[in-house]
Amino acid sequence: MNQRTWPDRSNGSRFAAFQFPNIINGKNRQSPDLHSSSQKTKVKRYNYLFCSTSPPQPTDAAHDFSSLPFDILTRIAASFTLPHLRAASLVCKSWSDALRPLREAMVLLRWGKRFKHGRGGVRKNLDKALDSFLKGAARGLTLAMVDAGLVYWEMDKKEEAIALYRRAAELGDPAGQCNLGISYLQAQPPNRKEAVKWLYKASITGHVRAQYQLALCLHQSCRVDRNLREAARWYLKAAEGGYVRAMYNISLCYSVGEGLPQSRSQARSG
Repeated sequence: MNQRTWPDRSNGSRFAAFQFPNIINGKNRQSPDLHSSSQKTKVKRYNYLFCSTSPPQPTDAAHDFSSLPFDILTRIAASFTLPHLRAASLVCKSWSDALRPLREAMVLLRWGKRFKHGRGGVRKNLDKALDSFLKGAARGLTLAMVDAGLVYWEMDKKEEAIALYRRAAELGDPAGQCNLGISYLQAQPPNRKEAVKWLYKASITGHVRAQYQLALCLHQSCRVDRNLREAARWYLKAAEGGYVRAMYNISLCYSVGEGLPQSRSQARSG
């Protein structure tokens, strides 16, 4: 952000320093000797506080983004999409070098999707798809972790899938958080408390499937406190995001008056 929070010298300050009378026992003290070094220091301090002079300008070190440690940068960028990753790589050479593994992981992710769905002139091969996803995940890309987890889930290797979902979720990936939450719901026995925790994290980012699943938990759950009003709120958010099942459930909520005022007209329009 390039907002300017202090006026420039060239613009002139809209704030002026003004004198405070020093009053002791109802009498003004004699004006200080501004020529003494101690009084000059005090005057400068008052002038600075009341914006009669511009504040010290930030040094170049404050804008040295290249000093950010690589491991922190890669964790921040782990859940970036390709456009955001490209933009971050252009900030400086240091960032470009640090984010190289994630850019390589994006290429591996693309090949993995081709092998998984049989696109781009290659035959469908789930083993090759998983290998590409795992190589991308090893480079720190959460999108690859989630896709590798999905393949493991299809292979009925749920422990491996959940481990990858968890890695992605802890790095802030909404899809990983959503899938981890659903995994807890499908566990035997279900862990609804952990499910709600991760579904909520994904929901507040705008992930519509997580919003719908969270609403279901709050609507139907026995172990988690049932909250019809909150359930309806999350159904509405998911419906506004285009999730068709949420639209249907909102119609039901309006129809029977669960979590929302009963309204036949709203039920029909939903």
